[in-house]
Amino acid sequence: YINSGAGGKNTAYAALTPNFPTAKVVPVDLSSTDVNGSLITQQGAFMASYGDVHVMHSFDCNFMRCCCAGLGLIRQKLKGDGTVFLESTGTIVQKVLEAGETIVVDTDCVLAFAESVKIDLKKAGSLLGMFGGGEGIFNTILTGPGLVLIQSMSQETFRAALVANKLYR
Repeated sequence: YINSGAGGKNTAYAALTPNFPTAKVVPVDLSSTDVNGSLITQQGAFMASYGDVHVMHSFDCNFMRCCCAGLGLIRQKLKGDGTVFLESTGTIVQKVLEAGETIVVDTDCVLAFAESVKIDLKKAGSLLGMFGGGEGIFNTILTGPGLVLIQSMSQETFRAALVANKLYR
């Protein structure tokens, strides 16, 4: 659905609400120098946009990253110079990484990052820690320059927590 407005004659407003009760709407300006017109997002994060924005896809052909980095083989790519609105749960952290600066995050917590940001994997610790510590096998490493958006809890993790505690009966 694309609404092109009334040709500039009237002011119009649109309201957005996420699909998930505890989710938040996160605006990102693609024309920002920290994004440089291209943003990679997790599946299902894109809600809406205004301005010149094209919803595309990008492929990550590295077997380890597409299986273990949290974004999969086919990633959502938002390109243009407009503003996009993303849906996310938990606490959202926006960090602009300098060239060569890295941040290590849980694989489920990557919401989006500028295309200029390099993504990689790191072993989460010793064998005992990986399987007995509850942190998983890998962590995701994001290396700047560019904007990264991190969420404290993905929708899938939140749903699993609800089911485990049977809070929604």
